[in-house]
Amino acid sequence: MKKIFWNAILILNFYLILYFWFTNSSNLIHGQTTGQFLIALGRLVGLLSAYLILIQLFLVSRFSIIEKEYGFDKLNRLHRWIGFFLGIFLISHPVLLSFGYSKINNISYVNQFFNFVTGWEEVFTATVAFIIIIFTALISIKKIRTKIPYEFWYFAHLPLYIAIFLAFSHQVQTGDMASGGALFYWYLIYVISIGVLVLYRFLRPAYLFFKHHFVIEKIIKEGEGVYSVYISGRNISEYRFQAGQYANLIFLQKKMWFHHPFSYSDSYNSKYLRFTIKSSGDFTSKIEKLKIDSLVWIDGPLGTFTLKQAIKKKFLFIAGGIGITPILSIIKSLPPQSGSILIYSNKNEKNLIFKEELKQSNVKTYFFITKQNQRIDINKINELCQDYSERDVYICGPTQMIKNISENLIRVGVSTNQIHFERFSY
Repeated sequence: MKKIFWNAILILNFYLILYFWFTNSSNLIHGQTTGQFLIALGRLVGLLSAYLILIQLFLVSRFSIIEKEYGFDKLNRLHRWIGFFLGIFLISHPVLLSFGYSKINNISYVNQFFNFVTGWEEVFTATVAFIIIIFTALISIKKIRTKIPYEFWYFAHLPLYIAIFLAFSHQVQTGDMASGGALFYWYLIYVISIGVLVLYRFLRPAYLFFKHHFVIEKIIKEGEGVYSVYISGRNISEYRFQAGQYANLIFLQKKMWFHHPFSYSDSYNSKYLRFTIKSSGDFTSKIEKLKIDSLVWIDGPLGTFTLKQAIKKKFLFIAGGIGITPILSIIKSLPPQSGSILIYSNKNEKNLIFKEELKQSNVKTYFFITKQNQRIDINKINELCQDYSERDVYICGPTQMIKNISENLIRVGVSTNQIHFERFSY
């Protein structure tokens, strides 16, 4: 029911934008020349570009209602698809306007374009916004995104807030949203969208930070390049999360001011929070250099990789590498004798972390070593857990592993509602 409501809101706003565009550009739409029609079309794709940007703000705001309804992975995929169409609309906007005005003014397209940039003050600011947004879109293309550090990708997105302000200034000074009810409506959706973003991305974490005063209590080496960071604070028992969720952390220590998502690797215990971090070549390689009592900014809990998604009473957990962290959190929240099974894969024996905790969990555990050609496939799953089709299956690990296992489970008849995963990819 909630999805219907949010879909209805999206469609309603789309039609409102069409209404204001049609009303205020009617003289151009019904004009006698091709140039007028191109200008009207250019205005429309400009408005739709702005609308898509506002939707993107909602998707990255971590608005809890939407995240719980759709989940991180679905929102992430939607974010990328919208980004694709946003790029097309953004490029089409100046192209259509330049062609339209060039035909009306009887000058070349190139001359008209440069007249816009150099002669129209509000167009210059829009051009700056355009460059920022296109650059951000380019570094979000999968082939480029996978070759750059997460930290660079994250910080490169921050100028988008400047771009949004510049684009808004351009829209309310000229075009179809510059006066009357259209102007009020445009202000309203911007205030709501930015307000939600500020509330959930900044004010909520700030409230938690000042309430709990999160600090590093201790750091434990779990394996080669793997460290658990224990975090305590004031009234830490009041900080609640669900097993399987994650949070975005910023360690407020010199040369460590990076924003990165990590899963809780322990269930709620009212004493501390634990995040287990593997060195991945970026700032995570410096985790061992963190200092005790350093402050920590925590944006979370986030995510829907929890038992709330389960539809069965028995569970099969499949973990690969550091993907054991959210699964261990879930396992430790289970009641005794749950009858659950864990299949845990890693490159070699020394990378298998939390073996002692898993032994104490009463969950039947099978270890796989990939360097010994031990790989998890549907045959192995059937061999170790013959009633897997009667269980909820929670998978966490490398993206390709999640894809292969989930597809194979679906192929042999396991319902998609029984298969749960979050890729935690960006």
